[in-house]
Amino acid sequence: MKASKQEVIINHPAKSIYEIVLDIEKYPEFIPWCSAVLIRSKTKKNIIADLIVQYNFFQKTFTSDVRFDSNNLIIDVIYIEGPLKNLHNHWKFEKINDKMTKVLFEIKFEFNSIIYQKITEFFFDLIKNKMIFSFKKRADKILN
Repeated sequence: MKASKQEVIINHPAKSIYEIVLDIEKYPEFIPWCSAVLIRSKTKKNIIADLIVQYNFFQKTFTSDVRFDSNNLIIDVIYIEGPLKNLHNHWKFEKINDKMTKVLFEIKFEFNSIIYQKITEFFFDLIKNKMIFSFKKRADKILN
């Protein structure tokens, strides 16, 4: 299973960054390769959603349980079904001051297909960095 941890500092309030990451319905507007999001259910503590990823010939639906804690600014994404064997994302947003946030992002994943796994591992750092940059860019766009 491929795993990674990353910390980034973003010059916006923690609660605002948390809300951008949690606003998964908007992902197709700014996340590369995300072509659509379909919400299956939504409560005060979790969202069950389908994320449709499309890149050239590759189009797959990833269904996840997005669990969130607004008091502690934590988001956990637990994989339900799709082309993966396993996926877990963990986000934590730590207030540095009123205008700065340390974002801790962890991801673990494994594809059912060894071919997809090897391709993804090869491009993993690029994909991960592009996603983090997309959230930062989104924050700059709507919070500045």
